[in-house]
Amino acid sequence: MPRDPAVQYGELPAVNALRHSHEEGAADALNAFQHLTRAEQNKFIDYLHDPALLNAFLDKAAVHDERVSTHVRNVSSAISLRNGDVTVEQKRVVSGLAAGARPLPKGNHTVTYTTYVKYFGVKVIKLNLSVDFHSNGHDITKVNDADTSKKNLSGVINISHAIPKKSLSNWSWCPRGRHCSRGHHADASVIWEGSLVFRGSTFQVDKKQWMRANVYGKLDDYYLKNV
Repeated sequence: MPRDPAVQYGELPAVNALRHSHEEGAADALNAFQHLTRAEQNKFIDYLHDPALLNAFLDKAAVHDERVSTHVRNVSSAISLRNGDVTVEQKRVVSGLAAGARPLPKGNHTVTYTTYVKYFGVKVIKLNLSVDFHSNGHDITKVNDADTSKKNLSGVINISHAIPKKSLSNWSWCPRGRHCSRGHHADASVIWEGSLVFRGSTFQVDKKQWMRANVYGKLDDYYLKNV
């Protein structure tokens, strides 16, 4: 619903939240918002109050992009919504070394899966899930930790999460008539709880985010789905 043009943007909760936020990136986001056209600012505020867009962001964050190469350290992909006004981007980062055709060397390694949404190029929400594991140079022998973090500059959407979980899972592949190969994956998961008050009603969006990393530093699989 269009905002009253008489309302000053400085009085809007979302803009006030950016102005007084201590989160990294808040000042840059506010500056970028102030450089948008008045029409774009109106859309920006409306998008923040749109529960369907919050749900769409979380749904689109679960989409795999099979075209992305897995043999690089940083992998990213993007999906556009609202005629290009809104962008959902995803990135996988391997700590220290590149994911490649050889197992990661002996030691601890972290794979992080990040998804974030931008309105008119302004990064509003970012969700991180990571798993730290030990490699013996051939296989994953232990999952050390799972961790998560978020950045929420919306001012109107509340996002919380449960304690992230970790596990060591098995895989095996036995081609007919040949020697079987076996190993382990490092799994991590977290429950995200998002809520938005819209026209007097509270909309709740609860999602489970899950990722599976292998000893090559690659994400073998991941999803973000309804709890």
